[in-house]
Formats: sequence, structure tokens, C-alpha cells
Amino acid sequence: MNYYELMYIIDSSLESEDISRVKKEVDDFLTSEGSDIYSKSDWGRTRLAYEIEKQKYGHYIVLRFSARPNLIKQLREKFGLMDAVLSHLCVSLDEEPERIDEEEIERKKIATVPESTPVKETKDYETAVPKDEKPEEKSEKEEESKTDDVEEPA
Repeated sequence: MNYYELMYIIDSSLESEDISRVKKEVDDFLTSEGSDIYSKSDWGRTRLAYEIEKQKYGHYIVLRFSARPNLIKQLREKFGLMDAVLSHLCVSLDEEPERIDEEEIERKKIATVPESTPVKETKDYETAVPKDEKPEEKSEKEEESKTDDVEEPA
């Protein structure tokens, strides 16, 4: 058996029940073919890097599993027949992935998310850059260093 990581994107305009049905269908297909799922990660609704089938958002799912190599071809064919799946990518892993359950993934997400700090947006250049850092005003040391570097013609 080989080890794989699969990311697939479900159409986010579907109802949550339909998204759950698609996830269950993919999981059932893999397990029915003898695959062992090591970890599942549901990234949720996320903006796509580029539009796929006129969709700007997708529901991302990442699976790590073991399978026979010929199963990947069957999986591609299955995704081709599923209208709910916008895109997918399956890559081979060099070594056995770590077993992680969904609850542990959620705990790690919560632990690694930094507390948001409010950011003051400014439109005015004067308030965005302190007076001593304006590009127009150059210190005397900078002016002297520029003149020292220039060689005078002989």
C-alpha cells in the first residue's frame, strides 16, 4: 500500500447536508476499497485562488490515507462524475502519515490561531508615517555618506 494526501473542493453553494453527504460518499468509497484513512481535515468555506466553474468559494477537505495505486485512478473517475466536487488533487507521500482524529485537528487549530489585534487603517500619509521617517527629510549623515561615495573626475 502507498500513502496519499487528497485535497478536494466541494461547491460551497450546496447546503451543509449535501456537503456532508459528499464527504461521507468519498470516505465510504475509500474504506470500501480497503483504504485506511489516517486523518481528515475540514478547512471549511474558503475563497478560491481563481474561479472554478464560476464559483469564487469552495469547501476544502484534506484526507491522508493509504491505498493501492490503482485506486487513485478510480478515485479520479469518481470525482469526474460528481458535480458537487469542483476540483481535486491527490499526491503521493513518502512515508506513513501520522494518525490524527478530527477532534485533535480542531484543538490544534484553536491553539495556533493568534489573538487578533486591531489594526488602525489610515488613508492619510501624515498619520501613517511618523514625521521623522518621511522620505523628503534626509538626515545630515545620509547626505554626507552620499557625497563621500562619489569620486571627483581627475
